[in-house]
Amino acid sequence: MPYDLDDDLDDAFRTRRRQAHDLDHINTYYRLPERLGVRVAVGGRVRWTDREGTIVDTAGTYLRVLLDGDTEPVTRQATSNMAYASPTGWVQATRLPDPYATAAPSSTLVHRP
Repeated sequence: MPYDLDDDLDDAFRTRRRQAHDLDHINTYYRLPERLGVRVAVGGRVRWTDREGTIVDTAGTYLRVLLDGDTEPVTRQATSNMAYASPTGWVQATRLPDPYATAAPSSTLVHRP
């Protein structure tokens, strides 16, 4: 079938487009370039807890990481226990600040008649 190759190319294109969209969202939402100076990308090296691996795919807002020595990738959140390789060394990811953490608890508000 001469058109089977076209189907494979279409699938590869759709996969790359999905990954690009997911990676763009992860980089933008977590503000990784601005906050940490790194951009997540397929092929990028990561350290999850104390194990190193490579980003091999995305799963929506999650990363699919093939940890060194494993045969199957695992799905991991982009900032939870994750560090990213950079030209200057490993950069530990941090969670986004909670926008509600600075609000005063309602029990400390002063009510005036």
